[in-house]
Amino acid sequence: MHLIQDSRYLGGVNELTIVTTIRQGRIPGSTLTYRQQLQAVLDSIQNRELRGIPTPIRLIPTIHFARWIIWNDGVRDILIFTSNYDGSMWQYLRDFSALIAGDMDRVWGNCEGYPAGGCQDFEAFWRYVEEHQVQTAAFFAAIPDETLMRRFSLRAFKSAFDEFMATQFVGAEQDTDAFYKAFCQFVLENQTGLDQPAHP
Repeated sequence: MHLIQDSRYLGGVNELTIVTTIRQGRIPGSTLTYRQQLQAVLDSIQNRELRGIPTPIRLIPTIHFARWIIWNDGVRDILIFTSNYDGSMWQYLRDFSALIAGDMDRVWGNCEGYPAGGCQDFEAFWRYVEEHQVQTAAFFAAIPDETLMRRFSLRAFKSAFDEFMATQFVGAEQDTDAFYKAFCQFVLENQTGLDQPAHP
């Protein structure tokens, strides 16, 4: 196995664009076409996002964003997938295989050439991505030197700190020792969130 070379990488943020052809015709034993079935799967994912219901893609904590587009080029139906994420492409695709294989099968299983063993057949899935990846000409990452998990941790720490100050700072000038002890305890209880690594 070799690393796919066409990916753009900024700091620790990576990107991926995959273009695949949706199968033509109706699904055997169904009244739906492959495109209709794919549209239903993507509609379900989007509806869950809109309703605040966790979607499978949220199981991968390194994803900054992911997008699927169904497009017709005048001859055939195309599925376009784009994503920005932290870390290596190998680990990103491995997470797909390990954590959300069934859900990815329901998406790309409607496309030509998708591995018979699905996403869990990682070697075949890797080759499938390699064959359908499109080189990105230009790539932007707003915060390339910080992981998404660290940003979440810092946000949670800030919220906890604001709550601590709102409840503990009142009267701190009268009892600085008590405030200091409370502050030390707060740091002890919340420092784990600050240990999330930034990108090297």
